[in-house]
Amino acid sequence: MRLAVVAAFAAFTAVAGVWSLPPLDRDESRFAQATAQMLESRDFVAIRFQNEERNRKPVGIHWLQAASVSAFSSAEAREIWAYRLPSVAGAILAAIFTYLAGARLYGPATGFLGALLLAAAPAVAGESTIAKADAALLGTICVAQAGLIHVFARWKEDTPAGWIWPLLFWAALGAAILIKGPIAPMIIGLTAAGLLVRAPKVGWVLALRPIVGLFILAVMIGPWALAIHQATDGRFFTEALGGDMLGKLARAQEGHWGLPGYHTVLVWLLMWPAAALIAPGLVQGFVTRRAWPSWFLLSWIAPAWLLFELTATKLPHYTLPLYPALAILAARAASVGASSRRDGIRRLGAIANLLVGLFAAGLLVALPIMFADAGLAAASFGAALLIAAGAALTTYLFWSGRAYPAGLLAAVLAALVASTLLDSALPRLDRLKVSARLSAALDADGLHPLRDDAPPVAIAGYYEPSAVFLLGTETTLTDAVGAAAHLKAPGAAAIVEARLENEFVGAAASLGVRLRRFASVEGLNYSNGRDVKLTIYQAAP
Repeated sequence: MRLAVVAAFAAFTAVAGVWSLPPLDRDESRFAQATAQMLESRDFVAIRFQNEERNRKPVGIHWLQAASVSAFSSAEAREIWAYRLPSVAGAILAAIFTYLAGARLYGPATGFLGALLLAAAPAVAGESTIAKADAALLGTICVAQAGLIHVFARWKEDTPAGWIWPLLFWAALGAAILIKGPIAPMIIGLTAAGLLVRAPKVGWVLALRPIVGLFILAVMIGPWALAIHQATDGRFFTEALGGDMLGKLARAQEGHWGLPGYHTVLVWLLMWPAAALIAPGLVQGFVTRRAWPSWFLLSWIAPAWLLFELTATKLPHYTLPLYPALAILAARAASVGASSRRDGIRRLGAIANLLVGLFAAGLLVALPIMFADAGLAAASFGAALLIAAGAALTTYLFWSGRAYPAGLLAAVLAALVASTLLDSALPRLDRLKVSARLSAALDADGLHPLRDDAPPVAIAGYYEPSAVFLLGTETTLTDAVGAAAHLKAPGAAAIVEARLENEFVGAAASLGVRLRRFASVEGLNYSNGRDVKLTIYQAAP
C-alpha cells in the first residue's frame, strides 16, 4: 500500500507542467532538438544540434526520448511533453527505489517519508518537467544504490543475495552511464569505497556478481561507444571527457560558477519539504555512523558533495543524485524523534521551512504581476495564501517537535506548490513564451515550416534553441543581411529582432526585396535577461 501511494504521489508531482509549459531554453530545447533530428535522420548514434555535433553527453536520454516520441507523438509534431516523459519516469523510479532503500535500511515508515520528501523536492519536481538527462539519471542511480543496499544487507545477514538485486544494480549502472557518462560510477564508486573502509572483505563485492556485471556493462555500452568513436573520428570522447567534464572541474563554463558552499546553501531551498530535517538527519547519521545504514548514506553523500563543491562549474542540479540519501536521513530523524532533541537545530530548521514556504507563496503572486499580460489571477492569489498558511502550520509542527506529521504535511504542501507553479502560474507568463508565440504567429499566417509546409524560416538577432525546435531543423540562424537574402527564396519568411531591423531593411532594399510585415512578438528572453521585439517579414509580391 505504501509503495502504491509513493508511486502515485511521485507521478502527481512529476507531471506538473509537462503538458502546459512550452519548450524551455536552453538545455531542454537542445536535448529535444537533437532527439528530433535523430528521428528525422534515423541516425541514432551521432548527437547533433542542426549541423553542430553535441559531443557532451552520451546518447541514452536521446534514445529514451526517441522511444517516447515514437510511441506517443512524432518528430514533426514537436510536442515537447512527449520528450519529457522519460524525465517523469525517472522521478517516479527515484521515489519508488528511495522507498525500497529507506525501508531496507530503517523500516517502512522511514522509507515512506523519505520517498515523499524526495518526490516533492523542488529540484526533483523541476527536473521531472524538463526534457533532459538529470531526472532519468536520478532514477537509475536510485535503482543502483537500492540494489547495493539490498546486496550488502543480505551479506551482513549471511543470506544469499540472489540474482535480482545484483542484476538490477548492473543494469541501472549501465543505463546511468549511457545517460550521463561517469557521474553515476563516480557516486556509486565513492559509496562502495566508503563501505570497503568499514567492511574490507570481498564477500559482499562477490555477491554483486561483478563478472556478470561487467559483461552486462560491456553489452549495454560497448556497441554505441564503438559506433560513436567511428562516427566522430574519436572527437566524442575527446570533447565529452576532456572538454566538457574535465573542463568543468578546472574552470566555470558558460558563466556557471559559485564559491565553495554553493550547493550547501541551495539545498535548503531545493529540498524544501525536508528543510527542517536536513540538519537533524545529518547529525543523527553522524552520531550513529558506526551502524552500517548510516555509514552507507554518509558515504553516498559526503565524498561526492565535497567534490561538487570544489568543482569550478556549478549548477543547482549537480547534487541531485545525492538527495535520496539526504531524504532518507531526514526521514530517519523524524521517525525516531531526533529532530526534537536539539532545540536550536529544530527551531532553525522550522524557521528555514517557513522562509522557503513564504518565498514560494511570494513567487505565485510576483511572477504573474511581472510577466503575465493578464496580471495576477484570483486563483493564484488564493493558492499563495493557502501555501503561506500551510507553511505556517508545518513550521508550528516542526517547532513543537512533531516532526513526522510535519514532514508528511510539508511534502504534500511542496507537491501543491509544484503543481500550482508549474501547471498554472508559469504557463500564463506570456512575456516569457517568445518562441511559442512566434510559432503560433507563423502558423496563423500559414508560414510555419512544420505545420503549413512552408519554406524554412530565417531568424536574425534571436538565437534560442527553442525557436529551432518549434520551427524545424532547417531554421537558419543568421544576421540581418542573411535574413534579407533569405527572402529571395519563394514563399520564405524571416524573423528579425528590433536591434537589427534598420540594417535588415537596408540590406533588403539593396537586394531589391520589397518587404511585407506580418506579426510582431514582444517579450523577455529569460536566457540573457534582454527584452526582445521580433517581427515576421516576407517578400511582397
